[in-house]
Amino acid sequence: MTTRIPIEPGHRGLLAPDQPAVTDQIRLALPRLSPSMLLVARRVLDDPEGVASLSAAQLAAEVGVSQPTVTRFCQAVGLSSYQALLLHIAQESGRAQEPRWISAGYEEIGPEDDLEHVIQVMTSVDVDAMQFAARSLDRAALEEAAAVVASARSVDVYGAGASAVISNELELRMLGIGIQIRAWTAMHSALSSAALRRPGDAAIAISASGRTREVYDALSEAKSRGAATIAVTGDANSPLARVADIHLTAIGREMPYRTASFAARHAQLLVLDVLYTRVAQRDPQRSAETLAATAHIPSTHALRANHRAENEAPR
Repeated sequence: MTTRIPIEPGHRGLLAPDQPAVTDQIRLALPRLSPSMLLVARRVLDDPEGVASLSAAQLAAEVGVSQPTVTRFCQAVGLSSYQALLLHIAQESGRAQEPRWISAGYEEIGPEDDLEHVIQVMTSVDVDAMQFAARSLDRAALEEAAAVVASARSVDVYGAGASAVISNELELRMLGIGIQIRAWTAMHSALSSAALRRPGDAAIAISASGRTREVYDALSEAKSRGAATIAVTGDANSPLARVADIHLTAIGREMPYRTASFAARHAQLLVLDVLYTRVAQRDPQRSAETLAATAHIPSTHALRANHRAENEAPR
């Protein structure tokens, strides 16, 4: 079982190069909001235009919090006041909305919902997560991460629990383009490898919360040995993001039956796909040669169409 370490207050993570939409700012802030501020956040995200017609006092009354909580919420997401929130909502309301299969509001799935509802909601949520990841991804940080990985002598990847699957996926992809990389999902082994890192190496840590202690410890150890460090998390204010040299945001929406680590998976894969592609582009000759050298392997392990018939033929 993994353990958690608390968030340190006062840190604001990197946003996209252009000023992000206020709804994106709110979503980026969700992991560090208090329970009462989360009530305000979810009301705003669910119906921004409806909130635009409310005073701070009316919004507070609707969600069952105090009016100062609404003010603190605005400040927590990087706005000076409630009036600033209303101004941003008004500016966004005129923008064309990205097409979605269904509304990307806070629709939930209950035990009585039919299969069609589950398919539509899950598709909408995952598409929305990838669109959000694309909008909020720091381009400069991504380019820096690609340069680090492409030039590294060796690369460690650390991930525990659900993030271990993503770590193994990243290892498989990067190996295919010639990157000397190893995913470590057993944390004692991860720490051992981290202790052997040195300048010229790189380490990538993946954690939806950014607060998994074992992953944090491994990345911290690699950094102390001189490796360049990259964190892929859903919270730029998390300890893991703070300790890393480079932070890439990948966040999903929690729902019934799906925790944060599973919710973030599609966003994480999109971010890492972009990273993988940029790394490949930095050394196209190496990438092409490595892919060509391994291209024959799938076909040599494929079963022939008549394999079953041959095996079942009378002897």
